[in-house]
Amino acid sequence: MEDKNKQYGYGKKSFWQWLVIYIIIGGIIYGLVYYFVTVKRGGSYSYAPSSGSSMGSSQAQTSNQTQSPVKNQSSIILTSAGFSPAVLTIKAGATVTWTNKSGSDAAVNSNPHPIHTDYPPLNLGSFSDGGTLSLKFDKPGTYGYHNHLDPSEKGTIVVQ
Repeated sequence: MEDKNKQYGYGKKSFWQWLVIYIIIGGIIYGLVYYFVTVKRGGSYSYAPSSGSSMGSSQAQTSNQTQSPVKNQSSIILTSAGFSPAVLTIKAGATVTWTNKSGSDAAVNSNPHPIHTDYPPLNLGSFSDGGTLSLKFDKPGTYGYHNHLDPSEKGTIVVQ
């Protein structure tokens, strides 16, 4: 005689099994919503700018890009076409100021996208149209950065 309470195959799941399934699905949905809201608002995994951090390493991309002469204080303009100049050469101890004239929000962050780990002081975060961000570069090196909200917009700071 068969036991009618036994279930085989794809029968009903118990309450705890459904609970686990809903928790996993809810966690995935929450993670996706959090990620996309953070990206849309220009959030980043940023550190406060400081000059005492260790140097990261990035390769300068100089093909078809203009390079400025070595300076003690420099400005970079972000337009709808990207950063200008795309490669900036400065002396150690110089301060670089980014000005946003792109017509929309932007975010300056260290390479690589999206983890920004090459040079954490360069994770300056977001700034609105007309805003500025500044960072003093004390140690020689090559520092790659990008607009976190449009990673195709890239730039490089070469500190001598």
